[in-house]
Amino acid sequence: MSQLVQLQQNLELFEGMDADIYALSNDSPEEHKHLKEELGFTFPFLSDASMDVIEKADMKGESSSVRGYSVFDENGELIASEENDFWGEEIEQTAEKIKQALE
Repeated sequence: MSQLVQLQQNLELFEGMDADIYALSNDSPEEHKHLKEELGFTFPFLSDASMDVIEKADMKGESSSVRGYSVFDENGELIASEENDFWGEEIEQTAEKIKQALE
């Protein structure tokens, strides 16, 4: 959760990047809605119960998604992915890695 809070508090790091930001997990749409409302997130949350997109993003664990980030190009091809439990605490480095992946 704190990773998403870090993202919300630092969205300006992603301004100017040709990218859309989403939170993706296998949690239900109801859980996502509750979380967004409770904590005031402004970026979309996507539910992937089948874990098809999560697997494509290289973020599939044993029975749920893992923490990290993935970058897809405009054609839906994965161009970068990093499993990292601390990507939010390292938000400046994460933003830089995403920016480099998009170049």
